[in-house]
Amino acid sequence: MTPGQARGALLGFALVLAGVTVNAIYLQDREQAVRETARQASRPERKPVVAAPAAHGPRGGAAASEAPLRIARFGSASPPVPVSQASVDQETVRAIQRELSARGFGPVPNDGNLGLVTRAAIIAYEQDHRLPLTAAASEDLLHRLVLGTPAATAAAGEEGSAVQAASPEAEAVIASVQRSLAQLGYRPGGADGRLGEETARAIHDFEVDRGMVPKGRISAELVPQLEAAQRALGR
Repeated sequence: MTPGQARGALLGFALVLAGVTVNAIYLQDREQAVRETARQASRPERKPVVAAPAAHGPRGGAAASEAPLRIARFGSASPPVPVSQASVDQETVRAIQRELSARGFGPVPNDGNLGLVTRAAIIAYEQDHRLPLTAAASEDLLHRLVLGTPAATAAAGEEGSAVQAASPEAEAVIASVQRSLAQLGYRPGGADGRLGEETARAIHDFEVDRGMVPKGRISAELVPQLEAAQRALGR
């Protein structure tokens, strides 16, 4: 073989080798592309997540039926509930005590405490105005004292009949006075919490004996006098 033929053969071999190499690379890339295509085709299709539009309008459309909006509704104000004895603050009690003293139902201590004297003064005011006997401090009582109140017609009953207490507090005050009168030798009847004729007569007699203006009813002046008389007798 001549040198020219040898160079030609070597060149031809190089070309063949280059072609084989290129073909192998091409086939490898094509095979990878086919595999990638097949892998993507086997994956499940994922749909994009789209946020649901917010419901509009006064009722919120269909969304409102799935998740109803709960709105607290406040009705009209309930009828006023009578103020209990324990719920009245000391300032209200002090104001009531001042008004009672200013209107001649004292002397009443201005200490904000509902003692026996203050309760007795309230009963005196209520009896004079023919109101139910409660012996209780309340905003209603304060308004009556400040603004004045017309006399009731059925609260205290007919003239000369026993006056029924309208609350346990008033009944306790009346019964306490009745017991004190009985211990001092007067005859108020039973300690039943009712202001009957016997109790009124016993109070009247006690007031005369003590040099008081006889009124024949429970009052802020009566309670201290009863206590002083009992202390004098050692009771």
